[in-house]
Amino acid sequence: MLEPVDYQRYCENDLKVSIIGLGKMGILHSSILNMLRFGIVKAIVDKSRLIVLSTSKIIRNVKFYKNINKMLKEDKPDICYVTTPVTSHYPIVSSLLEAGIKYVFVEKPPTLNLTQLDTLLDKVSINQIVMVGLQKRYAFPFRHAKMLLSKNTLGDIKKVSAYIKSGDITTPTDRFNRIGRGVLLDLGIHLVDLLQWLVGLESVEEATYEKKYTNVDDYFEATLKTTHDVNVNIKVTWSDPSYRLPETYIEIHGTNGMLKVTEDYLKVEVKDGENLEMFKPHYYQGIPPVNLADPEYTLENIHFLYCINRSKEPLTSLKNVRRTMEIIDDLYKMARIKHG
Repeated sequence: MLEPVDYQRYCENDLKVSIIGLGKMGILHSSILNMLRFGIVKAIVDKSRLIVLSTSKIIRNVKFYKNINKMLKEDKPDICYVTTPVTSHYPIVSSLLEAGIKYVFVEKPPTLNLTQLDTLLDKVSINQIVMVGLQKRYAFPFRHAKMLLSKNTLGDIKKVSAYIKSGDITTPTDRFNRIGRGVLLDLGIHLVDLLQWLVGLESVEEATYEKKYTNVDDYFEATLKTTHDVNVNIKVTWSDPSYRLPETYIEIHGTNGMLKVTEDYLKVEVKDGENLEMFKPHYYQGIPPVNLADPEYTLENIHFLYCINRSKEPLTSLKNVRRTMEIIDDLYKMARIKHG
């Protein structure tokens, strides 16, 4: 049903990748890329002198820089991955586009708000590709759900409920003060993007948030409407200690049945038909053995390389996630702090 990916065709040996920002996501993407095609990562940029000095002594086949402009001048990369904090995404991606870099990958969220994203879209030329790291769309259970919905397996959708939860923030911190936005932008963007892709979101009906450990939203709840006037109820938090790892859950009810889907499984119950249960091991047979994180991270990198190879627009291109950022902005505009 889901064919193994012939990834070797898309990992061109002569492509030169530069990673900007050597935090958790920078290390993850550079490791995945080098396991797909050894040596594809040629340069790493990080403003920390300590990181540059220490890492350069361990990794010998990559050039290290503290300055982006110097890297662009000396290495002339084909692809740049931007894995820095979100406040720096807009200026860095903007400078890369202006410098003529053809292929840019930026981690989620792509920008702080829709205004910044629209400004970047105006700078993208016809020969440039910008992809956003919303990797949940590449997880096979969610892709399977998309296929079933496109075939009208559930009939007319009647209601949708969903959540994304993690236990990442359970002690007081002020590190989100500069951003001014919290869990909805940082984690909830995955859920909003999936729902927009799966069922289509038209409007925000109501939204509330709570602060507990930060000065921004730690809990976010909302009711939205689909393009077919169906209620979509969402809950988002990064402050639930019962979730060691983030979990995304979507439940869709239709006139012909019900679908439940997470990163790890898909379950479908239909009237007068066969029920279906599939789990992670069913989906990822034949996927490249890059066991550094969930398989969707590898799949999104393969997809990016495939789109570069075929001159195609990525599923999560800057243009294709614009509506997601528009909904995020609308949710924040509508949100009222929850009391009691």
